[in-house]
Amino acid sequence: MSEEAKNTLTFEDKEYNVADLPERGQVLVGFVREVRDEGAALQKRLSVLQAAEITFSKELEELLTAPEQESLDGID
Repeated sequence: MSEEAKNTLTFEDKEYNVADLPERGQVLVGFVREVRDEGAALQKRLSVLQAAEITFSKELEELLTAPEQESLDGID
């Protein structure tokens, strides 16, 4: 099912006017659109989280692999 415009949809190569669908059909079209929108939002959120994970992992790697600096405490 793909949307040609807000008031129509295409399903199996046939175009339908959403306003002509029975009430349940109109509700289902709304659900499909809402689910698609939510999926897109979640995909964007996942991209942000994956980028954050990479950044934090790199920082942790740098911290764990950096040579230990000798403490100069007590040296005059």
